[in-house]
Amino acid sequence: MEVKGKKGTPRRYDDAFKEGAVRLVTEQGRPSKDVAQELGICTDTLRSWLKAAGFNAGQTDRQNRDAQRAKELEAEVRALRRQIAEKNERIYPRVKIITCYASFI
Repeated sequence: MEVKGKKGTPRRYDDAFKEGAVRLVTEQGRPSKDVAQELGICTDTLRSWLKAAGFNAGQTDRQNRDAQRAKELEAEVRALRRQIAEKNERIYPRVKIITCYASFI
């Protein structure tokens, strides 16, 4: 990262640093607020870089949150399906035994 400027003047960041920051938000799905804080830059600065790269910062953050929530829900569905399958494995043998027993009565 190349930071230029004197005290009181705005910092200048090189293109590689800007592109890396934008990729952290767009490709890794991280919130722009967290990325800006981690990199020590203003959130508005990062948002302007996102806008210059053709992304809407608010929309990107919203999409990242939606994608994360979708992943969480998919994991929850998988866990619930696994629990149902385990319970079915315990219940159905008992149902078969009761059905067979009832047919002899």
